[in-house]
Amino acid sequence: MEVGTTLNKEERNALIGFLVIYVVSAMVLVGIIAFLYYKKESMAIENHITMEMANVAMSVEKELMSAEMAGKPYTFSTPSAAFQVGLFDANETTVFSNLRTDTVEFSKGTYKSNSHEYYVAPLKAPVLGVNCIVIEGDQGLREKYKLLALLGTVVLFSAVFIALVGYFLSKLLIAPIKSRMEKLNAFIRDSSHDLNTPVSALMMSVSSLRNKPGVDGRVLNHISISAKLISQIYNSLSFIAFYDVDTVFDEYFDLKDTVQESVRFFDEIALTRGNTIHCELEKTMVFMDKSRIQKVLNNLLSNALKYSFPNSEIRITLAAHCFRIEDKGIGIKAEDKEAIFNRFERKNTSVGGFGIGLDIVKSVCRHYAITIAVHSTPEVGTTFELCFPKPDSIFDSA
Repeated sequence: MEVGTTLNKEERNALIGFLVIYVVSAMVLVGIIAFLYYKKESMAIENHITMEMANVAMSVEKELMSAEMAGKPYTFSTPSAAFQVGLFDANETTVFSNLRTDTVEFSKGTYKSNSHEYYVAPLKAPVLGVNCIVIEGDQGLREKYKLLALLGTVVLFSAVFIALVGYFLSKLLIAPIKSRMEKLNAFIRDSSHDLNTPVSALMMSVSSLRNKPGVDGRVLNHISISAKLISQIYNSLSFIAFYDVDTVFDEYFDLKDTVQESVRFFDEIALTRGNTIHCELEKTMVFMDKSRIQKVLNNLLSNALKYSFPNSEIRITLAAHCFRIEDKGIGIKAEDKEAIFNRFERKNTSVGGFGIGLDIVKSVCRHYAITIAVHSTPEVGTTFELCFPKPDSIFDSA
């Protein structure tokens, strides 16, 4: 969750996109090279095997002719253990054969089946009743399978190598960004720590001055509002800076009371803009960290005040474990409804802010399985709806 060490959605997508493009483009190039190499070697294997089969056929024909010239019977034999031979007469009837198939396509010179290659050599003149010699073998296919296995292994290792190179390149690419983000995180953490004392002192001083006579009320209100705004900024900064180290204390509490505390906190700020906050609240028991839920409510109220029109009403309802806050203001474009929850994302720069409030809301809601819905119409208003899970406790019926 730390601001300096966690990549946001856009940064992760950019990094993943870089890796995908790099790996895919490199593998396409490797694949093209492997395919061209396979085609070349496959053709060479086919030519080599065809020549060997032709030599075997010539050898058998030579033996047939020798037997005929010597007036001796022909003794069938295979000149090479790698091949099988079939001798056929003019009617394509088997004379001698150790072929592994019963079907021969005599009309083709060379052809392949699923498991063997064939070479058909018709004789110019019959020899000892043999008109055609057929050679069968699987050596070429086996060599092609070996070639495919070799290329597959090379491509696989290439993919692993390219992926590793891409990973280290991406690490090298984001190293400066990560370093700057870590410095930003340290700055926010230190700033949050340093702000704590003066903010607390300022809030206490305002509270004590309210009980003293002779103090200008308007000046005190301005100081109080400024102190609350600084306090809200401090709370947001401290949350993202110390989220991972803060102790979480989950407890049962009435969300209605927490909403009322937040409304009281922002009432003074709302009055300066002429806004009113109207509440309809029901008792709602939850089991969560109260301080974190308070930050969620404060950020939603703060945003409602920032982006609502002056002299408009902000409506807050709490019923059936759903919290709704509705303002009448500038609204949110449909295409921006997801982006507004990204850290440091500000779709409207007409008001102040750091773009971290809704990121805090999203983080806390994700942690506690609180569902978020946003309904908005530009120049009309926005409604945020948070539905809280019901606690499994005796308070469910309260």
